[in-house]
Parts: sequence; structure tokens; C-alpha cells
Amino acid sequence: MSFVDYSQTAEDHQSLLVLVRHTGSHLPTNLFNLVWERIRALSVVHVQGQNRNVVVRYKRGYPVENNEWGAFQAHRKVLGLVSIGKCVDHEEFADLFENYKKVKEEYSNTIINSRLIIFGMNTDGSPLDPKPQQPPPSSASSPPSQHSPSHVSADSGHGASAETSCGDIDSESTRGGPDGDGNSREKNNESVEGDKTDSNPGPSRTGSDGGGSVTITRVGGDASSVSQNGGSGVGSGKKASSSEEKDVGGRPKSNSLTKESTGSEVVFYPSLEQCADLEERLKEFVTSLFFVLEGKRLERTFERSDRLMLLCAPFEKKDFIGVDTDTKSFKRKCMGRLRKHLGDLCLQASLPGEAILHYQTALDLLRTVNDFLWMGACYEGLCSASVVLTMSQSKATPPLRRNQSFSEKRGVSSPNTKHKANAAAHLRQQQSIGSYSNGVDHLEQQTSLHCLNPEDIIEKYKEAITNYSKYKNSAMVEMEASLKACRVLIQQRKYLQASDFLQNVVYINLSSSEEDKIQRYSTLSSLYGQIGFHRKEAFFRRVAAMQCVSPGSNPAWQQCYQLLLQAVQGYNIDLDPRDSVQGLNSGWPVIQHRVLHELVYSARRMGNPQLAVRHSTLLLHTMYRHLSAEEQKEAVTGLETLTSKCQGTPQPLSTDTGLILPPVHLTTLPTVRSFKVLSPPPHLRAVKLSSLEDSTSSIFIFTPLLLGSSDKKGNATDVDFKWVAEDMCEVQLQLVNPLSVEMRMLYLGLLTEGVGVEVFPSSPCIPPKSSPLTVKLMTKPQAPGQLKVLGYTSQVFGVASHCKLKDLTWDIPPFYDIEVVPALPQVSLTCSLPKAATFASTSLPDGATVVANAAALLYAGQSQDVVVTLHNISAHPVTHLAVKLETRNEAKESTDKMFQWSEENVQSQLPLQPGAQLCVALCLYAASDFLLPPVTSPDATSSSMSSRSHTENSEKGTQTVEAVLSLEYTGGPGQEAGYCRRCSLALTVDVLPSLYITNWDALPANSGHDVSLVLDILNVSSHQADVQCDNTSCDSSPPIIIETQQCRRIVVTLPRVTFPEQQESDKFESRIPVKYRSSRLPDFHSMVLTSFVDVRWTMPAAKVKGKVSIDYLKWTEDQLDFIRRPDVTWHVVVNKQHYTAPDLMSFPSSQPVTVDVSLSAAKESYQDVTLTVQPGQEGGGGEGQQPLDPAIYICLGSQTVSTSELEAGSSLHHSCSFLFLSPGRFHFHISCAAHHPDSMVQTSWSCLPVTQFSVV
Repeated sequence: MSFVDYSQTAEDHQSLLVLVRHTGSHLPTNLFNLVWERIRALSVVHVQGQNRNVVVRYKRGYPVENNEWGAFQAHRKVLGLVSIGKCVDHEEFADLFENYKKVKEEYSNTIINSRLIIFGMNTDGSPLDPKPQQPPPSSASSPPSQHSPSHVSADSGHGASAETSCGDIDSESTRGGPDGDGNSREKNNESVEGDKTDSNPGPSRTGSDGGGSVTITRVGGDASSVSQNGGSGVGSGKKASSSEEKDVGGRPKSNSLTKESTGSEVVFYPSLEQCADLEERLKEFVTSLFFVLEGKRLERTFERSDRLMLLCAPFEKKDFIGVDTDTKSFKRKCMGRLRKHLGDLCLQASLPGEAILHYQTALDLLRTVNDFLWMGACYEGLCSASVVLTMSQSKATPPLRRNQSFSEKRGVSSPNTKHKANAAAHLRQQQSIGSYSNGVDHLEQQTSLHCLNPEDIIEKYKEAITNYSKYKNSAMVEMEASLKACRVLIQQRKYLQASDFLQNVVYINLSSSEEDKIQRYSTLSSLYGQIGFHRKEAFFRRVAAMQCVSPGSNPAWQQCYQLLLQAVQGYNIDLDPRDSVQGLNSGWPVIQHRVLHELVYSARRMGNPQLAVRHSTLLLHTMYRHLSAEEQKEAVTGLETLTSKCQGTPQPLSTDTGLILPPVHLTTLPTVRSFKVLSPPPHLRAVKLSSLEDSTSSIFIFTPLLLGSSDKKGNATDVDFKWVAEDMCEVQLQLVNPLSVEMRMLYLGLLTEGVGVEVFPSSPCIPPKSSPLTVKLMTKPQAPGQLKVLGYTSQVFGVASHCKLKDLTWDIPPFYDIEVVPALPQVSLTCSLPKAATFASTSLPDGATVVANAAALLYAGQSQDVVVTLHNISAHPVTHLAVKLETRNEAKESTDKMFQWSEENVQSQLPLQPGAQLCVALCLYAASDFLLPPVTSPDATSSSMSSRSHTENSEKGTQTVEAVLSLEYTGGPGQEAGYCRRCSLALTVDVLPSLYITNWDALPANSGHDVSLVLDILNVSSHQADVQCDNTSCDSSPPIIIETQQCRRIVVTLPRVTFPEQQESDKFESRIPVKYRSSRLPDFHSMVLTSFVDVRWTMPAAKVKGKVSIDYLKWTEDQLDFIRRPDVTWHVVVNKQHYTAPDLMSFPSSQPVTVDVSLSAAKESYQDVTLTVQPGQEGGGGEGQQPLDPAIYICLGSQTVSTSELEAGSSLHHSCSFLFLSPGRFHFHISCAAHHPDSMVQTSWSCLPVTQFSVV
């Protein structure tokens, strides 16, 4: 049974087939492979003196059955043998030589020349470490002018030795031996002349033409003469050796060893590194093959027609037994087949133009005798010669320039010519130079014009295949012809026509082994891939894989896996899920699922569970959308079973062939719907210190317009916050389980790059077909710097994955770049007040940093001490702490009174060490204006505190004040970098009304130096109030008890006051109408009187106490005259008695009343001073003071006295008497008028209290 060579091309028809065999067991395979690569690189050899390029095709194995087809097609027979082995002594060499002889005998019918290359011995054939022995005397007596021959024991058992030179070729070849076309036919050829056959029982060698042949007449001649006619360079004996040595100059030579006169050259090398002339030896070897073939070609060209032999295919031998050889048709058949064989020899001899002429002549002869098989061979040869001329693309191109065996120069034809014009140009150049070595080379230029065009080549291939198909035994040749035609069409880029030839290969019925079927399907797959039929490529690749494990054969799971792996691309299966386009269905999911399942099974059967896990992960990751619930469950169960023995890794895997399988990250299991890098809580954020922010403030005016920002786009990977080293940071994910089975994640953590972090993984369990599940991943940066959040790591179903954000399907930045600032201390904040239910002032500047809130219920005027405690819960001390109160601007004045603390006390407790506590004493005071709200006025609410700082209940009068106590603290490495933290305490104070001042007035006291303030106080609380006035006049009086909703009057006596100068801003604010004010403003004069008035209240039932403030009382000018200390001092004496109010003096009507008045200026001088004493009488019922009728009294003296100037410190005295004509109650109204020297503004004063008396 013949075997198909699936790698053959049309160009192989011009090549010489050389078999390279690994001989013996001492040569390592890797060393043999290195030698094989060097040999295979020498695929084209230039023949010196002939200007031809010989193409060589090397094979490491070749069936003997195929060698029998050498007569049918000359390129199928083995012409040379190169055996490579290793030995260290003569005994091992003898074994190697026997193996070499056996291989040579197998192909002895066709082999022309052979070489045995031995490594491990010296170049003279001696061992590298020979045993000491006495050298032969002949070696010492040899003359220096001659080359010393090598005496090597070819067979240590017989002690035989041979002397030969390095350049010898097979003696059998030069003498026309087994393949010399001379003696072999005389000894072994079959003769069908008449009914006679040669009964010579010689060896089974049937001639140089490969398969069986029929000899018509015996041809004499010797191959040595052919060699001499063919050209120089091939000879025998020492003469040829010496001539070669002279030609190559000083090139190092390796000695040769012949065995039993076989003519086989044995070449010794110590090692692969010491065989620099290996390529030169091979060139000589190939050249020897060429000259033998050239001799055959010339001999057959001039062979006489009466001595022709019939060439046969192997299966045709039995058909010509008993055939009449004298018929005209038989002679035509012999002549046609010989012409076809000459065409093969010309093609191998690098004469494709001449070969075309022989093929065409053979076609004309064979067509007349209907020799369809050989006609098909002629068509195929004609196509091959045309392809060589037109395309000339050798398959074995030397990869290294140093192995090139010829150079491009004038007069040398190039083997890479692709077009007829180029070939003809080279031929014309050769003809002009006259470099031809024989008389038939010029025919190439003439016959090359008859080569087929590309379209005719395909047509002739079809005819050849049609002729082959008529013979059942030529299926092998038909299949190879179809493959050659397909490769030619691929070179012509005619892919549809190439697919027709491939389809013909599928239909050819050829009985073959399982290995041959695998090779056939693999070749079909490769060719379909070259023409772009990727689905068919994948189909046949998969068929070849299944053939590897077919029943009844030895399963080759490794080969099956490799073939399946090569087929996945044709089914649009991407081994790297990142290369696949999400949402785009490409291919049939059912087939893809099946192929992936076969990959998993084959990987498991070949004993590589890691590959099985990788492919099972890919199956579940890419195909879960196309699987039913039951199939999903089976896939998950299978994956968990595999990972229980071998966990899936996120690293690439390498196969035995070197293919790298990319990792499969389960980015869709679970599906991430949201990925957010969370900012630290507001109270833990790192912000710049306030001092640094103030120093870096810009002088430019802020504008909301984004001027010039259209060209500057922000980086989407940056975040607008910072993380703090050694703090817990969070990333929030929303996960969805798309499978119908529960998904238990054994590990879920962050994937970061940059500064080191400590990851705190999570292990969520996601139910089947779940809604988005929120999961927070925690991490702790270990040092400051830049941190990139690349994604997350997970372990699902036993598979570890590194899921990066850039691989997710939805729109998300590829990473998040976060700045990590140095570590900062962290404190917890508590307050001694109870917790508030709500806090509405989140819009305050530091409202977002509130970590605790507190509420207090106070009555207006009540005070309460509160302790705010800070506990350092970090490992760094707090060295800086700043406390401030945040509230509305319009309520700032009132809140400043309500919340007070000692800054010195706070700073004295620093630094706050880790684990220590710091207490801030905060004093709360329920500030109020203590004025009754004018509920009937539409502007009533405008006189109260702003609604932004507190709300007012119109029914109960309750006020709610909200403020934020902000604390800025820092320490440790963060302080050095200029960062701090801010936390706040939200305070809510509900102020209940206690007492209201409904009316107030200022009255003269008993002494002119004092004044009495009269206050009407209303108790609006729900408890009894005891009011106490702390002043001199009230020390001995008991507290005033005021019941609920009761109003009582209290009198507060205080010395008359000298008010300081009021600022212009205060004057301006006081002039603003009440309805346009945002809040009530304290009165300037009342604030001065507050230091003299101390009104306190106590509610025993509520166990609270407080103080009534008069800051918001408004005084009239008349009232201020009573309160204000005057610029002059009065002294009044009536009838030589000092008047003391409120005493009422009595005088008889017959007695005059004398008044002595003294006026003293205290600080300033006055001009035009006038002092007047005017008597008066009380009105009826005590209603006011009435002017006195002049008819009732008589003035004894002048009522008025004047002076031009009253200096500071001086006094003005005046005395007058009055006689009252009727009894009654009278008084003296004493006044003074003067001008200020600077402003000349008139000023008046009145003597208070008014002097009262009665006349009886």
C-alpha cells in the first residue's frame, strides 16, 4: 500500500529526494534536530561549471512502497541517503555501519550516492580518547608531500581497514551499479520480449527507474563514462581526491572510511561545533547526484528506438505479462513513457523548458494508444514545469544567509524567478555570455515559450486528475495532484477554484491507516484556512481530532487536544475573552459549546487538569447566556469538580507546543452593575489646614463661567477626594448573579497598584437571578503616595480571577487614581447633653462633618454648663486643635452670647496622646430680649431672632436655636504635610419664655444723684417665679413672688450714669426701622445700664434659675434725662433747710419762702448762663404740674439771675423769696440755660427732683 505525501507541491517535481536518517541510539534527538536543520537549510545547490541550480528535498522518513513509484514519476524515488549517528569507538561504529547498510539496502534500487556522518570521533576515524598503542611504522615513513591516508577499522571484529579520500562517491554509481542504468538492467530487469522472462534470481533491485520495468534490449555502457561526459567533478580513486583538495585550498578535511568496497563515504566529526565544512560536504554530495542524473538524461536522450524498455507503475507489472511487444501500439507506448520519463529527468536537471517539450511529445504519443494513466502524469509534469517557469517558489527556502550555496551574479539563472519574461531575460543573458556546458541548454529559451499560462495550468491539472480517477490503484497520485493544484491556485489567489480541488480530495476513496486519515484531514484543514474557508478549516481540524481518539485505535489525547485547540478560531471562539465583542453573536452557540466541552474532556483525559479548568472556565464565562438552567447547573458542577482538584489561576498557561493560553477572568460572573470608589466620611476627610487655605487664597474674583475650560477636559480617572494612610477605605460594588444557581464567592477583594495596601476581602453569597446586591470592599493603605484602583479579585467556583475595570463591558474609567495623604489622628466626640432628635442646619458650613448632636431645653435667661469630650482613638497624637462656632451670619451675635468656652483651657490640654481624652467646657446661656412679642403687629416676627437661627412659636413664644461647634484637629505625619480633619457637634437649644418686661420707666430717686428704673415683669412660664433685685436699695427686701401669668412691678435704684460716646455705626443701625431689621438689636443705653442692674429669677418647682436682661429696652429722651448724670450740680435750700425728696415741707401763708440755689459746673465752661426759679402748683387730683397764676404769689427779689461765663469748677448762686397769698401745694421749678463755647448751642438743665412744699 502506497502512502500519500500531503506536503507535496508542484515545485517538488524538480527536486532530488534525499533521505536523512537517524542511525543508532547514542545520538541525542536534539543534536540530530540541529544537524537536520542545517541540512534542510541547504535546499538549493549551484552546480559549478553547469550554471544550474539543483533543488533538493529532504525527508526524515519515506515509505519503501512510495519508492516503487519512481519509474512513474522520477521525483518520487530516493536518490540519496544521509545517515547521522554517534559513536565513541570502533565497536559502536561497526554497529552504526550495519544499521546504515540495512537502510541503504531498503532503497538500493534507486539510491545513487550516500553518506554516513559520525559524531564523537576524530576526523581521522580514531576515538577521541584512544588507548595508548604503538603507531604503525608506515605512518612515520610516509612522505610529507603526500596526504596521509586514514586507516580506520571499519569492523573491529574483522580488523578490516579501507583507504579512501574525502571526495569519493559510490563506486557502484560511477560504474552504473544498482542504480547506474547499465549493469542493473543486465542483471535484474525483467524481459518481456516474446514470452521469455529473465530467471536470474538476483536481488530484488529492478533498475534505476524505481518500480518494475520491462527491458526490451540490453543496454551496454558504463555510468562512469556518463559521468565523464556529463562534466568534471565526479570521479573515483585518489586522483579525484587530490584534485578536490587542490580546488578548495586550505579547507580542513575529514577523513573517510569505506566498508567492504561499497563506495559509501563515512565522515567523522568530533562534535557539532567542529563540523564547519558540513555544508560543503553536502554540496559535493548533491553535485554527485546531479551528474549521475545528468548522465542518465543524456543517455536516454540518444537511446535507440529498437532498444526501448517499457516503464511501468507498480500495479501495471502484472498487466504486461504475455503482452505482444512487437506491436506498433506497444512501441508507441514505450516511446511515450520514455519521453515522459525524459521530461522528469530534464525537470530534475533544472531544464524545465526542455521538459515541457518532452511532456508534449509524450502526450502526442500516449494519446494515440489511450494510455490514460501516463497521460495524466504528462499533464501533471507539464503543469509542474510551467509552474517552475512562471512562479518558481520553492517551498524550502534557506532561512539563513550564511547557508546560501550560490550567489547572484551575471550568467547565473535565479531560482526565484516568477514570470516568463524574467526567465527569458536570464536565458538571453546566458546565451550572450556563452556559458552553456552542453548543446541542449539553449533549448530552454525556445521551449520555455511553450509553457502554460495560469489558466491552462489549472485545466491541465483537471485533465490529469480525470485520467488518474480512471484507475482505482492511482488514488494516491490523484489525491496528491489535487493537493498540488490547490496550492497552485492559492498562489494565483483563485480560492474558489482551489476549494473545488479540495472537495475532490474529500471524495477520493482511499484505504489508509488512522494516522494517514489524521494527516489527510489536517492537510485539508490547513489548505481551507489558506483560502479563507475558516469554518471548513475548523471542521476538518475537528474531524482530525476525533480521528485521533476513534474507537479501535490507540487514543492520542495529546494530539486530539492540539487539533481541537487549532480549530477553535474557525468556530469564532476566542481563547481570550477580552478579544470577543460583547453582545455580538458570532457562530453557532451549540457548536461552540460542544467544541469547548470536547476541549475540556480531551484536556482532562490527557492528564492536564489545569488546562481543563481553563477551558471549562471559558465555556461558562462565554456561553452561559446560551445555556439552559440545567446546562448551567451541569457546567458549574463540572467546573467545581475540576477546581476541587486543581484550582483555577489567573496566570497564563503554556501548552506542550508552546502556545500561551491567556487567563480567563470571570468579569461577568458575577456581573458588576456599579463600581464606586467611596469618599471617606466628611469628618474623616483630609483637608488643608485653615491657615494654609487662608495663605493661598487668590486675589482674583470668582466667576461661575467656565471660561476657557472647553479645551481642558478633566481626567475621568481622578477623584475629587483623598484617602488617608492607615485608615479604612471603601469601594462599593453592585453585583448581579445571571446564573440559575447560587453563586458563593469565597473571596472578593480589591485589585490595586501603587502604594501597599492591606485588603479586607468579602465573601458574599448571591442568590440565583438576583437583583443588584451591594457589597463594600475594605482596604487600608499602608503609606502615602498614588494609589490606582484597577479592579477587583474574586474566587468563584474555585477559579481565581483578576477582573480589571478596563475589561468590564459598561462605560467606566480603566482605573481610579487616588492620592493617599500621610496618616492623621482620629478622635471620637461625645457630649454631656442628651441626643437631639433632629438637626436641620445641614446647610451650615460644617454641617456635613457633624458626628454627634445634642439638645438642651432652657428658660430665657438660664445658663447651663456642658462638657464636650474628645477621645483619641488613633495611634497618632493630636497636637493642634481649633474650636469655632458655625452659625448664620444674622444670628451670629445672639449665638455668640449663647455658646462660650475657654480657648486657654483647650490649648492647655494639648497634645492629646493616643487613648487620652480632652474636655471642652461649654457654657450655654438662653439669651432673650425679654420683651413681649407684639402679636398684633404685622412686623412682630421681625423683632425676634432670625428664623434662620431659630424659629418662634407665636403662641408659646418658644425659640429654637441651632449651631455647629466645629473642631479642627491634626497631628503626626499628616500635620507635616499640611492636612487636618474636621468634626462637628450639632447643638439644638430650645429657649422657653420665662419673664417678659411689659413696661419700663425711669423716675428720679430721692437723691438727685440716683435714678429709679421701674420694670413691669410678666411671668409667662408654667411655674412660680421668685424675682430678686441685687442692688443697694433692695438688699433688705424679700424676693418678689410672681405667679403664672401675673405681672408685678419692681423698682431698681441706681446712680445716674454717664453714657460713653456712641459710635456712628450704632447710631446708623438704631435709625433703621424695625420692620426692615433682620433681628432685634440691643439698645446702646440699656447695655450700659446692664452693669448696674442685676435682676435674677428662680423657679423652685423646675429647679432652675436665671437672669433678666434689659439690653433690648428702648428709652426716651425724657427718661434718659433722668438716667443720665447732668453736667451741672444743683444745691437747693428752702428757708435755710436742705430739701430731701420726697419729703414735703410746710410753711404758713404769712411767712415768705426763701429759696437759695447754687449751680456748679463740673467739667466744662459755659457762656451766657441764665438761672431761673419758677414757682408752680400741683394739678387737681395730683395730675401733673400746672403753671402758677402770678396773682397768687408775690416775688420778693428777682426770679432770674444771669452771668456771661461760668467756668469749670465755679458756682453760680441765687436767692429769692416768695409770699404765697393762698394755701396749697406748691413747688419750685429751677432751670438753667447756657451756651456751649465751642458750638454755641444752647443747653438747658432742670433741677431734679423738683422741690415741693405746702402752704397752710
